[in-house]
Amino acid sequence: MFAVERRNRIISLLNEKKSILVQETASLFGVTEETIRRDLKELELQGLLTRTHGGAVAIDDLKSEYPVEIRQGINIEGKNVIAREAAKLVNDGETIMIDASTSSLFLARHLKDKKNLTVITNAEKVVLELSECEDITIICTGGILRQRSMSYVGRAAEKALANYIADKVFFSCKGLLPNKGLMDSNEQESEIKKTMINCSQKVIFLCDHTKFGKVGYETTVSLDDVDIIVTDSPLPAEWSTAIKEKGVLIIERGKSNE
Repeated sequence: MFAVERRNRIISLLNEKKSILVQETASLFGVTEETIRRDLKELELQGLLTRTHGGAVAIDDLKSEYPVEIRQGINIEGKNVIAREAAKLVNDGETIMIDASTSSLFLARHLKDKKNLTVITNAEKVVLELSECEDITIICTGGILRQRSMSYVGRAAEKALANYIADKVFFSCKGLLPNKGLMDSNEQESEIKKTMINCSQKVIFLCDHTKFGKVGYETTVSLDDVDIIVTDSPLPAEWSTAIKEKGVLIIERGKSNE
């Protein structure tokens, strides 16, 4: 089988299954895992899929939402870069809110040495990640558990959040377009983030480069209400100019761009 034919079949398989694993795909086509990795890299360069740790997922549409286990494997290096920089913005003794995005989960892993920190979250995975940290007080919203994102949503969760005031909120969304703002594809998750933003004095958006230009059907927040964007890759020049004009601080791989 020629490479072009194999890659076309990979795309067809992704359209059917939405996600694939390198090991299983290599076995299916009778080639090495390294061959499949090269195929996936080439297809990603063509904008036809998104590689993950150990596989790939199909390019998503407005309403699609991958399970948290898959999203955790997308752009691991970039999310770690963002998490390290975002953690520098957290001071001992602060109260912060963290949403249920995978970017926020990576951030939680970099907060474990903080002292007298209070973390308010609707994310089950964040709770588990920080559960053994004696100097961190964890407040979980409770509510309806969305198994796809392992997050608590609904009115009970929103009411719980509304009882608190935080120094900062750290969150991510499905996509960013300067003229549209920060967008999501799930209304319940969007409402939780809106509540967190309304209860926080500083709003920090964790934006890895896979979010650039992605769209959802609901705007969670406009750029006018964002204080800081932390990203792993430089934003397009015209985007950066427009965003800075709104007074947003951009931190790109540790470099502040005011």
